Amino acid sequence: MRPVTDYEAFSHLEKADQVVAAVPGGGWRAHWKDEGPGNTPLTEQVLAWLITSQGRATAITMDAHGHVEDADSADAFIPPGEELGQD
Repeated sequence: MRPVTDYEAFSHLEKADQVVAAVPGGGWRAHWKDEGPGNTPLTEQVLAWLITSQGRATAITMDAHGHVEDADSADAFIPPGEELGQD
């Protein structure tokens, strides 16, 4: 393991709830209105849901390049079998 201070972009630590479970994404998708190339819409599959000891579910997505991150900033979550509604 490496200390976080070895990473050039490291700025600080934040307190977070303990993750107690991870469940499959189940076909859900995360959608952002303007996070795609040229501020276009972007939709990604939810890889998994992380469940915390406080009962919070956080969607984790993976982009086309294999980068994994949380989808906390998503504008909408689309259930399996449904399409995004038009505004």
